[in-house]
Amino acid sequence: MPEFVTLGPWLRRFLSEYIVTERNLARNTRASYRDTFSLLLPFVSRKLRKSVDRLAVRDLSSALVLQFLAYLEEDRGCSARTRNQRLAAIRAFARFIGSRDPAHVEWCGHIRAIASKKSLSQPVGWLTRTEMESMLAVPDRKTRRGQSEYALLLFLYNTGARVSEAAQLKVGDLQIGGGNGGHDLATLHGKGGKTRQCPLWPETERVLAPEIHGRAIDDAVFVSRLGTAFTRFGVYRLIERCAARVPKLAGRTITPHVIRHTTACHLVLAGVDINTIRAWLGHVSISTTNIYAEIDLTLKANAVALCEVGESRPGRSWKEDKDLMTFLKSL
Repeated sequence: MPEFVTLGPWLRRFLSEYIVTERNLARNTRASYRDTFSLLLPFVSRKLRKSVDRLAVRDLSSALVLQFLAYLEEDRGCSARTRNQRLAAIRAFARFIGSRDPAHVEWCGHIRAIASKKSLSQPVGWLTRTEMESMLAVPDRKTRRGQSEYALLLFLYNTGARVSEAAQLKVGDLQIGGGNGGHDLATLHGKGGKTRQCPLWPETERVLAPEIHGRAIDDAVFVSRLGTAFTRFGVYRLIERCAARVPKLAGRTITPHVIRHTTACHLVLAGVDINTIRAWLGHVSISTTNIYAEIDLTLKANAVALCEVGESRPGRSWKEDKDLMTFLKSL
């Protein structure tokens, strides 16, 4: 079978060259694409009873892709959003092949015609100020370990950082000590290699200073009890453990992203304009940030109060409106 009829060479070029060199996609996006095909190829192999290395491009038919998407939802319990993410990776792969080999243009069209499934957006989960303060009170700051855990929680709340941004934070990314015009800053490395700076509260600077004292600029700021850099999983476990000790949060799923939402919501409540919040969180589009303008009932109640125009007067009974009854009878 010719090299560029089989799936393997195309997939190697796509994952090793195209999305890395040509597209320069974020590391997490690359991992998502890799995981998609790690699931897809064994599925197609089982269905066609062919080894993975013998699969041809046209073996990846639109019918099989639809079966794979159904398998993700029904057997693996994935949400519609995850299903759409997997489909996006497959579409990108089909577009890559179709743009380079005219013989596969028709096949590419069939794959790209598969529709995404509509998914309902989940309500934004966030914590009130009292709930967040209860979370911050959980670590025992009398111990060295408790001080480090408190510093990590406070940093997430202060900056609204993504979990990957906090885990990858280096000592050299912090500018603290009052040498920056009175502003202590953290440089966060976000999606797609983008960077942004977030101001730090005096309390955040105070608890971070001992964490980085005497350490090299390339060292991770937040380290586990084993002395290694915190992983994403480690941050998740820390937040789950702290949330489990707050009675008010019983039954709720609290993740690092909930704390990120909390930061945004508290900025909205403080009257910060939405464009500043967009820059604070590192959103590319302000439409992503607009969800925070719609979630707070206090702001909605205030808006309604501003529109109120005095006491309502009792209206006339419909029976008294003779003109209206005449109109209705004439229809």
